[in-house]
Amino acid sequence: MTPTFRHKWCGIFLSLHNACESPPTGVNLVLTCVTQDQRRSLGDMAAIRKPLWVACIFAASCLSYLVHAGEDNTLVMLNWPEYIDFDVVKKFEQQSGSLFRMVLFETDEARDELLAATDGHGYDISQITCDRVNGYAKQGWLAPMRVHLVPNMNHIGKRWLTEFPGIANYAVPFHWGTLGIAYRPDLLGEKITRWQDLLKPSERLRQKILMEKDSRNLAGMALKANGYSWNAHDKKAVKAATDTLIAQRPYVKAYSYPSMDKNSGLVTGEIWAATMYNGDVRSLQAFEPRIAYVIPDEGALLWMDCLAVLAQSKKKERAYAFINFLHAPNNAAQTANTLHYAPTNQAAIALMPPDFLNDQMINPPADVLRRSEFFTEQWPLRVERDYKKLLNGLIN
Repeated sequence: MTPTFRHKWCGIFLSLHNACESPPTGVNLVLTCVTQDQRRSLGDMAAIRKPLWVACIFAASCLSYLVHAGEDNTLVMLNWPEYIDFDVVKKFEQQSGSLFRMVLFETDEARDELLAATDGHGYDISQITCDRVNGYAKQGWLAPMRVHLVPNMNHIGKRWLTEFPGIANYAVPFHWGTLGIAYRPDLLGEKITRWQDLLKPSERLRQKILMEKDSRNLAGMALKANGYSWNAHDKKAVKAATDTLIAQRPYVKAYSYPSMDKNSGLVTGEIWAATMYNGDVRSLQAFEPRIAYVIPDEGALLWMDCLAVLAQSKKKERAYAFINFLHAPNNAAQTANTLHYAPTNQAAIALMPPDFLNDQMINPPADVLRRSEFFTEQWPLRVERDYKKLLNGLIN
């Protein structure tokens, strides 16, 4: 029997019978999912299916009601779907007496708009792509990192604390990885080895491609495909990336992200190629081992995620305690092993099993890293806006 969950929304209880699956047993989570499409209409409310559980869209006008509705011991976290180990969360709840509420977002840009809508009010913790941390700090959304409350920061490798100058003042690195191409060589009948193969595809891939709905990442792929750095923003580079994405449009089935279950398009064969994060591909291979993952010859887009406490949080000490708990070596190792992402925690790495450490999808070799790159926040605002307009045009 499918369970029924009730979520409070502006004084109304929404029954999600047959719309979502049960959250992990024993974890006191209220889950809210705001996608990039639904957030455009602030008055709309709808229920959608997500891969595991989660199933509510809340209008931005009522979001602050939701996130303030919890008890004093409730922590509210902004996060991507399925991007935490709930057994670790359960341990924290049991040991600290906390409850956990999670608001899920689809993309970095969706999270940006959620925070802008409330000026950061209503949230205690957020997962943030590290290249955005300094921008969030300038907006006044992040609390300064109180290192004495997060002593497990001592386990973070020096490289990760210095990769993005200044971020350690506001955030703690968590995981890192690659953004590359997942595809079905058994269906395509040929190999994908370059970004060009996806962005200037063969006719066989028409309407078989899924591209991430993130303007910064899309532009990065197109820039790499044309021989530019992800951080390039001169007129010639921007025009080349823009023209490439427009020319690719007829081959793209949707701008979205593959679901992480047996109904995923990459599993069913509806989708033959998609942009994906390395750990997610490893998880999806449990349903279909013929899914391949390639870091293109031009190099991957590298990313690192950080944990930060929100400036408007009324429960900062509890939030710092949770970040410290996540970075206890045994908890960081368990989370990394569950999510299939490389930890920034050096003490956790020492606890990882050999098959994790030797998995080149999770831990790329040095030659791959040399030709890959992080985004370093060097685009002018005008370029960022133009790429966002481009993405909206491609979607619509």
